[in-house]
Amino acid sequence: MNILTIMGTAHKGNTRAVVDLFLNEFKDNENEFEEIILPNDFQNFCMGCANCILKGEDKCPHYNDVNKIVGKIERADLIIIATPVFVGSCTSGLKALLDHLAYMWLVHRPKESMFNKVGLIITSAGGSGVKQTVKLLKSNLFYWGVPKVYNYGVTTMKMGGNYSDYKNKDKIKKQVGKKAKQIKKALILRKVGLKTRFFFKLFGMTQKNGWNKVDVDYWKKKGWLDGKKPY
Repeated sequence: MNILTIMGTAHKGNTRAVVDLFLNEFKDNENEFEEIILPNDFQNFCMGCANCILKGEDKCPHYNDVNKIVGKIERADLIIIATPVFVGSCTSGLKALLDHLAYMWLVHRPKESMFNKVGLIITSAGGSGVKQTVKLLKSNLFYWGVPKVYNYGVTTMKMGGNYSDYKNKDKIKKQVGKKAKQIKKALILRKVGLKTRFFFKLFGMTQKNGWNKVDVDYWKKKGWLDGKKPY
């Protein structure tokens, strides 16, 4: 099994510590781990040209860098997206990457492999913002086609600190262990739920009379407009 972690920060603080707790739950000889650290591994901001959607993802000015990351995403069985809360949301480095992946949304050209994955959102905050940050990231994973997404957020931790100095660290360890068991079970089942099926069907209906030729041609090539499904 391949586990990909997309870290929204290179800072080794609370978020990194909680991520490592989760990764420790999956460490065995059968699992492989990959990691993308932002902004170290991707430093481009979306230019808003919409080439990825209107002309094809290979027309993005940053295609080569984006495509390398997409390859890692497609190889993963479990996708972990982790970020501290910055000004009520995810980090700018993570948002920049998500902006480049709009073409992969269900409404455009979702990757078939995404329907067979499990996602995990990890956030930490010194105060408020966890809820809205989780909502943003879960939405992105869902619209990529990932059918099952878990989340774990920790609040009121010391800003710039590390969970190891946190008074409730034993509670965090226990919660992480419980959540990891749920994720392992989901990775065995790999079920596509009704919500994902509904939105796939809905967007398929819009593609039958779609305005964007690149999207329509993609759906036709996949056979999705003729009843074939990616799950």
